[in-house]
Amino acid sequence: MRCIFCEADSSHSVSVEHIIPESMGNADHILPPGAVCDGCNGYFARKIEGPLLAAPVFRQLRFGMQIANKRGRIPAWTVEEGAEMPGSRLMGRFLAKVGLEVLAFKTLTVEGWNEEIVSMPQLAELRRFVRFNDGEDWPFTVRRLHPVNAEFVDHGERYQLLHEFDILYTEGLEAFLVLSLFGVELVQNLGGRVLDGYRAWLEQHEYASPLYTTTCGA
Repeated sequence: MRCIFCEADSSHSVSVEHIIPESMGNADHILPPGAVCDGCNGYFARKIEGPLLAAPVFRQLRFGMQIANKRGRIPAWTVEEGAEMPGSRLMGRFLAKVGLEVLAFKTLTVEGWNEEIVSMPQLAELRRFVRFNDGEDWPFTVRRLHPVNAEFVDHGERYQLLHEFDILYTEGLEAFLVLSLFGVELVQNLGGRVLDGYRAWLEQHEYASPLYTTTCGA
């Protein structure tokens, strides 16, 4: 087993990797030990997820929805702090981390998935951007899909949707992470710093979210 980020041998790693942080309400979408090595796991917690969770907008959301961290604590937040978003570079690195992990998550049952993802040259630049903060900012799109406190019904059961994700593959052979986080859709091209392919896809599909069409998926 090799780490999908630093490519080092991770066969002795013990940490599971949460694709979306536990402190954002994710308990189910995880990668097994070794998919992300212990070193990269710790680095992301300190340098990407920690600063992201400290941003006023995410403290506001977690405070309002009473989402505890893994120690059971609800973050403090006051109106005076506002709801400022994290910087675009930090958000871009978080999305790139999520994107590579979603690729792995969706292929876990495929024989040879680890070597395939680690050896994919199209992902080399994304890896460096996430793990080593290398290169220019990686752009992404943002739009709201539904209110943060919207309720959905499934078989008579009401629930709120904190996050959902998929990979969109376009006719131009591009792969886009599509992530909905607290009702906001964020899309990033995993193979390059261009979004033209996604904008073209939106025009062709009447601006529907890929999360709610049948064209997504690996």
